[in-house]
Amino acid sequence: MNPRLAKLSEKISRGRPVIGVFVLLADSSVSEIVGFSGCDFVWIDSEHGMMDRREIYHHVLAAQSAGACAFVRVPGVEYDQVKSILDMGPDGIIFPFVNTPEIARQAVEACTYPADGGKRGIGPLRAIRYGIDNEAEYLKVARDEVWKILQIESMEAVSHLEAIAGVPGYQSLFIGPADLGMSMTDVKPEEKDRIIADVQRRVSRLARENGKYCGSCAGPSRRSCEELLSRGIQWMTIAQDARIISGMLTEAVRNING
Repeated sequence: MNPRLAKLSEKISRGRPVIGVFVLLADSSVSEIVGFSGCDFVWIDSEHGMMDRREIYHHVLAAQSAGACAFVRVPGVEYDQVKSILDMGPDGIIFPFVNTPEIARQAVEACTYPADGGKRGIGPLRAIRYGIDNEAEYLKVARDEVWKILQIESMEAVSHLEAIAGVPGYQSLFIGPADLGMSMTDVKPEEKDRIIADVQRRVSRLARENGKYCGSCAGPSRRSCEELLSRGIQWMTIAQDARIISGMLTEAVRNING
């Protein structure tokens, strides 16, 4: 099994929070810093991030060389876009807005070779260490070498939760609270946090019942992480690279200027 993912699974089994950072900036040294800091994973964001395919590749290298898992969020479930990312050898692929079981199945198919019912094209490259590893052996275990992560981030997805959670072949669900809250167009703002917490509990329960993991977004504090743990969330983002820089610098300038 992928040793980096095995490390995450072992930490989850001990009830410890698995934490990481959203990375949107193009320079791959950011992912290396996140890994060196002790974070468990880097969320390499090619949905919103300012990076091209080559830069994504460098982020994967940097995260893993620094000891962190490299999770890449892709823009959608089209297999011809996903396969080149998989061939880079990341530890996870994150699919946004998985609103229906059909989208969930497409996501799994995009990451799975035809022998296992998927559409992934053969050409693993770095995933087999550029040919040092045996390609035929990799093809037998590839479906378990990369986490397939389905994002629940709309009320439409919530209405299909049981069906999405029951789709075979993925490893984790992840609740995106920001977009989930935005989708609550008929809900009073003061009610949204309570509903999001209820959704997190419900999704985590369904994940456990289906033998999967569950993630979501926390704040950069132990208290926030522990609150999510109490809702059944096992792995969580705690910050975003650009906001770490802008927030710290803005506060520093305010303090200096009085």
